Amino acid sequence: MIKFPFKEWLVLAAMAIALAFCIHFLQATPALSATGVIATAISQPDAPLLELNPGAIATAAQPPKLVPAVLGGKQVYVLYSTQPNDVILVRCYPTYQPVLSVKPMGGQPSQKEGTLTCKPSGAM
Repeated sequence: MIKFPFKEWLVLAAMAIALAFCIHFLQATPALSATGVIATAISQPDAPLLELNPGAIATAAQPPKLVPAVLGGKQVYVLYSTQPNDVILVRCYPTYQPVLSVKPMGGQPSQKEGTLTCKPSGAM
């Protein structure tokens, strides 16, 4: 039978605690505080979502797709919206804000495309 010294047991215990601590922070959290809306929707399944939460964001029949593409030699993701009135939530790091630039698509003024980036609040 192998006996481990006390120091090795302490190291193993510390590693187990560190692993449990890291796993705790890797768990996903729901966006938009959806847990409250879902809990209410489960308790009142026949009520429309807007009556439950007037600030709720409705989703389209199909979710928007992020398609990989190359823009100016850089890897980007193109977001194709599915409806003309789609609302897209953008979250930036603190002290950053989303900035949208719009231009004609393919030289046709009737079609538009834009880029959305998170920039520091002072840089506009």
